[in-house]
Amino acid sequence: MGRRFTTSTTHLILVLGLLALSGCFGNYPKSSSHDTGPNSEYSQRGIASWYGPSFHGKLSASGEPYDMWALTAAHQTLPFGTWVQVHKIATGKTVTVRINDRGPFIGGRIIDLSYAAARELMMIGEGTAEVSLTILSSHNVSIPPKDSNQEFWVQAGSFGTLTEAMSLREQLATDYSQVRVKTVNLPSGEWHRVQVGAFPSKKTAEAIADTLNNALGIHSLVLTSN
Repeated sequence: MGRRFTTSTTHLILVLGLLALSGCFGNYPKSSSHDTGPNSEYSQRGIASWYGPSFHGKLSASGEPYDMWALTAAHQTLPFGTWVQVHKIATGKTVTVRINDRGPFIGGRIIDLSYAAARELMMIGEGTAEVSLTILSSHNVSIPPKDSNQEFWVQAGSFGTLTEAMSLREQLATDYSQVRVKTVNLPSGEWHRVQVGAFPSKKTAEAIADTLNNALGIHSLVLTSN
């Protein structure tokens, strides 16, 4: 003989079922992976990796040359120019990067950091790390414009190997906040230029050049950049 249910019993079963369902789905994070507005509470969580010397100077998907010393990253879908805070789950360390490339294309990985960004998170040796991404501003949110006046850089050296350039870069970075390595292709081959900057006036840059010349015994060059 089949069971018979009263109206009140049926109602109770439906209520319990709805509560069970709400309990199952309530533990999932509210994903806003499509929200590229400022101050998004949650964007994405997964594995970060990094890429470095072998890509330095090569064009990224946005058309910018990849600079391993800049705080940038590759993402599969976020618009170029999006600013993202990357939070390393294991240590709580964070770094803010600008999306200017596409990738990574390995399952489970959600962002490819520049060498400098990966170093900020102390994940160079690990290679990968679990992170969460928080979108700080989208590509169409106003970012304070860079001063239109000329800036001046001091070129401390130019090397035929990236290893030598990185060695000088690390040495100078202990005293100067902005030290970059720019790779150029010349008829004589690929050269890696180590530059210190940026300085608001030529006079300041010349003073830094004199300091480097006296300290390192080199002939520094003062360069302008718009």
